[in-house]
Amino acid sequence: MIILLPFRVRLNGWGTIIFSVFVCIGQVVFALGGIFNAFWLMEFGRFVFGIGGESLAVAQNTYAVSWFKGKELNLVFGLQLSMARIGSTVNMNLMGWLYAKVETSLGSTGHTTLGVTLMIGGITCILSLICALALAYLDQRAERILHKEQGKTGEVIKLTDVKDFSLSLWLIFIICVCYYVAVFPFIGLGKVFFIEKFEFSSQAASAINSIVYVISAPLSPIFGFLVDKTGKNIIWVLCAVVTTLASHVLLAFTLWNPWIAMCLLGISYSLLACALWPMVAFVVPEHQLGTAYGFMQSIQNLGLAIISIVAGMILDTRGYLFLEVFFIACVSLSLLSVVLLYLVNRAQGGNLNYSAKQREEIKLSHAE
Repeated sequence: MIILLPFRVRLNGWGTIIFSVFVCIGQVVFALGGIFNAFWLMEFGRFVFGIGGESLAVAQNTYAVSWFKGKELNLVFGLQLSMARIGSTVNMNLMGWLYAKVETSLGSTGHTTLGVTLMIGGITCILSLICALALAYLDQRAERILHKEQGKTGEVIKLTDVKDFSLSLWLIFIICVCYYVAVFPFIGLGKVFFIEKFEFSSQAASAINSIVYVISAPLSPIFGFLVDKTGKNIIWVLCAVVTTLASHVLLAFTLWNPWIAMCLLGISYSLLACALWPMVAFVVPEHQLGTAYGFMQSIQNLGLAIISIVAGMILDTRGYLFLEVFFIACVSLSLLSVVLLYLVNRAQGGNLNYSAKQREEIKLSHAE
């Protein structure tokens, strides 16, 4: 969920802190819902968590651009994805163990054990809030020392900026949505797919289903560094989308060892995030960055919500083969959008596909 605030919020200050507080409150309410066996309270907690969590991602992206635009931006986005995937992997492997420990300590199972486990897991949300406070202090200190002019950084979310978005930016949005709807919903439904089609055990199916996140954790910073050194963001995005398409084709129409396809998916997923998300900073004025990243995150989540429902309906009525064909169609639309982005960028003389050397030369010429 994304909340587009109707007033101007300094994302590199109070905005980040406010969103982190929402995350903490949402997690506590979610855990209390488990303790008191109130499912509606758990749903409300997740709603509050979503308001803070997804908006916090927008603030995080805006921070990254504010500090690293023109330098190691692709590497920074790779590091952000890496840390997020490390968190996902740790959560997937640790929460079951933590639940068992709490169950042993309380001597009972059920909603109380679940709620206490969730409350303990909420400690990470408090750590996130502490980091937001520290980051706000450091950013304010840098502004004071370096004499940054806050009015020129434009870290503001304004819904009215949407009307000024360029065709290139809308194509980036389409690439984002069409790509991620073929990754996250598939992972969500993948475990049973591997059990049914490839006759994996439950444990083996869980392992292969999580390999995308495991691979992305170490590879994302590496790919980010590579894109920083070479430039050519559109070409890298093209490579990622084509590789993802090949992965889904292998899973749908062959009986090859699925580890091959899932490893390809993990590699391409890591590469796309490092090359795609930083492109927003190249096509959007700084005063619209908050809105652009917020809108991108928002429509991505909207697409994921809709496609997850559609994917479940396809799976229930037509089976996994038709579901894979559907995912292939989504990735194909993303591929078409990448090609159109390349052509539009070339026709308009855009800098999305510049090499790192070309970008450095332009930066030096502007400095002079």
